[in-house]
Amino acid sequence: MKIIDVLKDLRAESSEHAFKVAEIADYPGLYIATDKTGRPSLFVKAVSHVSDPPLRTMHVSLRPNQRYSITFRNGLTEESLFHVLSCETSENSDTESFITIINALLKSGYQKEIGFSNLSSFFRSLIRLFSTEQARDLDRERIGLWGELFMMKSVHGFNFWAPFWRSDPIRRFDFSAGERHIEVKTTTGAERVHHFSHNQIFAGEGEEIVIASLMLNQDNSGLSLRDLILECKEEWAHTSHFLKLERAIRSTGMNNTADSGPAFNHTEAQKNLAWFRSTDAPHFRVPEPPGVYETRYKVNFSDAPVLEEEKLDSWLSNWTSIQKVLKA
Repeated sequence: MKIIDVLKDLRAESSEHAFKVAEIADYPGLYIATDKTGRPSLFVKAVSHVSDPPLRTMHVSLRPNQRYSITFRNGLTEESLFHVLSCETSENSDTESFITIINALLKSGYQKEIGFSNLSSFFRSLIRLFSTEQARDLDRERIGLWGELFMMKSVHGFNFWAPFWRSDPIRRFDFSAGERHIEVKTTTGAERVHHFSHNQIFAGEGEEIVIASLMLNQDNSGLSLRDLILECKEEWAHTSHFLKLERAIRSTGMNNTADSGPAFNHTEAQKNLAWFRSTDAPHFRVPEPPGVYETRYKVNFSDAPVLEEEKLDSWLSNWTSIQKVLKA
């Protein structure tokens, strides 16, 4: 049973105890718990003393070597020392993110025993997640995320692209592998016109930039952003890449699961997906001069040569080689 399902069962059972817990299968000494308000915590039995001080933010806390009396679902109680990672908010979107991240991290390669160092890693991951701010232009960001997820789904699949997605530390490109980059651009207009920052389309020495251009037709009965998020979640549920998806979800305000987001005709999107080398597209072909930065402009791809399928496949085969190395 998934941790999220165990949590739902705990919340459904009335209790006056401070913490009601259930063991997590395959992880001895590890428990998922809820307090009286339904907020989730992860309890790890302390097998050695830790001198680290308690840590807390608005959303999450980490408390080492705390003595607690916990009550199991069968009514038995136990008092012991625990390291406790807790969600400090009762917002549904936050508690769901907390549990989902814990579940994903537990399934992404940890051994049977979880120690305080693992909890510290979880804590830092959750801080980064909860500190993600919503974009100012949610409509634009949601359409952009739809395009990125749709490209992954349509070309090689979500798992292939996971290591490359949003891996650029300064976030110039959607996908990066060394000096190779892919930028996904979307438009709902009648022409293939996209917005760029200059350093997204001007290739520096040794760089290769390819543009994946999507022309989208809105369709309320089409493939929604929520549909794509759920598909990607399923694929990445047991990987650390899930964190990148969760941050994207929060930045686009899609952490409200009742919101389906924009929907587009996926058949038309697939038909209208075109690839271009940045060097073949109109743009300023010189670096920004000293004192000038963050230059942005529109680029019309109507007369730019489309990257031929054979050449695209050859170029993407390099990513395939890198992907195999990453898996090894």
